[in-house]
Amino acid sequence: MNILTEFEGLIPKISGSSISLQLDNSPYLSNQPIIEHIKNYPKLEWQDVYKFVLQGSCGWTHLLSNRNKESVVRYLNEELNKASKPYPDERLFEILDNETALCRINLRVWKSENLGKLHELWNLMIKAEKTTPKTTDIFQKVWLNMTNLIDQGYIIKSNKCKYLVGEWIRIVVKLSEVNRKSSDMPLLHHSETYRTNYKPSYRLVNKNDLLEYLEK
Repeated sequence: MNILTEFEGLIPKISGSSISLQLDNSPYLSNQPIIEHIKNYPKLEWQDVYKFVLQGSCGWTHLLSNRNKESVVRYLNEELNKASKPYPDERLFEILDNETALCRINLRVWKSENLGKLHELWNLMIKAEKTTPKTTDIFQKVWLNMTNLIDQGYIIKSNKCKYLVGEWIRIVVKLSEVNRKSSDMPLLHHSETYRTNYKPSYRLVNKNDLLEYLEK
């Protein structure tokens, strides 16, 4: 069995395995996007964590590789048109990774606050894609850090499938080493639990580009 098959085979087996946090007041924890994400989205599953880390480190280049530009823009336009009013406490963006400065920009908030037209959002997306590293170095670093946080008891795996989750994380790190020079990592959708509870509607942009745009 090859490593990709192992990776894909374990996903349904660890589905529904919860993640929790045991935090203290350490400044080391306060500036970690993954910690904030787990805190803000407590019903997330491991495939949602994977998606978060992959997007923060490797960006959204898979969109253009899987679809042509016209279809990507068309789908963005459709999603913007359908975007509902923001939910309570939703923010304009959520930082994914401090090193890449990639973030998820909330389409509901973007539309509600009338922050720009389709082409302006698209330009921000393209700028982010051009400056995203084309390696898995950061991806691997984040997962190794998460392994340390698990070992130290800050991130807690539920007892359900605990061993299998550990095996899956080991495979994730191994895959990142295999694909180190291409960032060609397998893609995962959000879990059904995540989609039902949080109704994700976002695109990836660079936080610095976004802030500069908003200042104009």
